[in-house]
Amino acid sequence: MDENRVDQNREAENDERARTTAPRHRADAPESSRQPSPHDLEVLSRQLGRPVRDVVEIPARCVCGNPLVAATSPRLSNGTPFPTTFYLTHPVITSAVSRLEAAGLMNEMNDRLAADAGLAARYRSAHEAYLSSRAEIGARSGIGAVPEIDGVSAGGMPTRVKCLHVLVGHSLAAGPGVNLLGDETIAAIAEWWTVERCYCDGAWDTGGEAPSRDLSRHGPQGLPEIVGRPAPVRKSRSDAAGAADTAATAGAADTAATAGAAGTGESQ
Repeated sequence: MDENRVDQNREAENDERARTTAPRHRADAPESSRQPSPHDLEVLSRQLGRPVRDVVEIPARCVCGNPLVAATSPRLSNGTPFPTTFYLTHPVITSAVSRLEAAGLMNEMNDRLAADAGLAARYRSAHEAYLSSRAEIGARSGIGAVPEIDGVSAGGMPTRVKCLHVLVGHSLAAGPGVNLLGDETIAAIAEWWTVERCYCDGAWDTGGEAPSRDLSRHGPQGLPEIVGRPAPVRKSRSDAAGAADTAATAGAADTAATAGAAGTGESQ
């Protein structure tokens, strides 16, 4: 066989292998692609609208190279244990996933988990894979074990679905076949985002300096020492309705008291 043709075939095979093992959606990508550059950190800050903290890897990237998911240290620099390892950052994806959450997809998935033992087992396997990946990231970043969050993953795993953003972040980082419900969510947002295309143009503000203070509407919950302000208290609808009823009752009482005072000639 002609040696030039052999070389051409070998180069084609290498190119195909490179495309197949590209670090775009794999947490086990080569270290050179996982390591966040200063540019990556700036892009993440712009995507989130706040300065990023304790990002140790970029486990999933857009076809253009921009981050899709940030891997956060399992222990923050202030010592706080942090179980949410894979944080979905790309605004186009987060917006699309929020649409599915608002449409009730999490409730449907929870119903399926309760009824399908096979699906529940695969979801538990995704939970175990999440813990394993976090331990590996902790080891690579020099953090080591974080016993306070042993057995704690994220997103409601291993028994419920509480955050689709977490599942999608995990799926993009780990690759297809690890988190089935995350894979399903990615397929469900194909109307707005797919892995094959770049959606970065215009997705976040690229002008001026990168954010130097927290401008996001969705800062970390329950970690006021990190964001520098008290964590917001989320009230249920029943609590909100009860508060409204109380306010209405108090208002009626004030009105009656004022009328009574006027009728007896009393002044304030």
